[in-house]
Amino acid sequence: MKNLLLATLLGLPNIIYSQAGNVGVNTAIPGSTFTVNGSIAGQYKRTSVSTTLGIGDFYMAFSGSSAGTFTLPAATVATPASGNILGRVYYIKNVGTASLTITASGTELIDNQSGAGVSSVILTPGGYTMLISKGTTTGTTWELGILINKTTPTIAALGASDTVTYSGTTLTNFNNSIPQIIPFSVSDVIVNQGGSAVWNDAGDYWQILESGVYKIEGYAYFGSGGAVSGTGAFTGINLNITKNGTALSNIIGGNRGNIDNNGAAAGNTPISVDCIVHLNAGDKVYLTMNWGALNKPTVDAHISTPASLSESRNFSLQQLSTP
Repeated sequence: MKNLLLATLLGLPNIIYSQAGNVGVNTAIPGSTFTVNGSIAGQYKRTSVSTTLGIGDFYMAFSGSSAGTFTLPAATVATPASGNILGRVYYIKNVGTASLTITASGTELIDNQSGAGVSSVILTPGGYTMLISKGTTTGTTWELGILINKTTPTIAALGASDTVTYSGTTLTNFNNSIPQIIPFSVSDVIVNQGGSAVWNDAGDYWQILESGVYKIEGYAYFGSGGAVSGTGAFTGINLNITKNGTALSNIIGGNRGNIDNNGAAAGNTPISVDCIVHLNAGDKVYLTMNWGALNKPTVDAHISTPASLSESRNFSLQQLSTP
């Protein structure tokens, strides 16, 4: 059947030609094994969810708004045995707003020309890659032909002017050194470029989309609703950066503002915090505050905007490097 089909195609005038073992389309003098004088069409697919690539895939566009994974097909037979996939090519573009992980099957690896190979690579939004099968069944079974990720570094910042108040149960927790989330709204986003982080409005945290080293900064203006309680010389308030939770054990960066008692009651005392840490895709980063030492706020603890200023708090991050 295969020979009959080839013979039929070769018999069509002005379409397919053969010469010295070469085959050409729209050319009478094919200079390569297979020469096409015209356009070539391949399968185009677009998906927003994780999937395993197969024989029917060629160009894949990922349009997800949450992180996804494309799994490369398993290499079950090594070349030259029948059924091997030596030379199979996949082109993948991330057209979504979340990161896409491209992973090899099982214990197989991707040859990224650096070391013994990696189990996966990440495409950030706007990223593009091409992979080709090496025809092997163990070790590095896929070769990374090209990987292009974004060139714009991630800089993301929030700034808010409304007042945040901790009273009742939240004040009790605050004064028991239980970190309280400092809330923001998606409308507070000042800038978010680069595509490596997104603000989760429901959870009040930065969602990290691409692993790397980040510099994180925050500040807030603290005040007590009434005269502070206690006999200490100052009121100690902690401003924290926490990861994947808001407990004391989740703190990855912190600073204590030791505020004189009159200043604490008067309000609008600035406290700032910053840290440089490695974060993984999927990490959640919060800004929190709690009582830390000596005297405690009464009536409420609040964060408010000082006169003549425009912000009561700010929370930002900058991606310094990728893995």
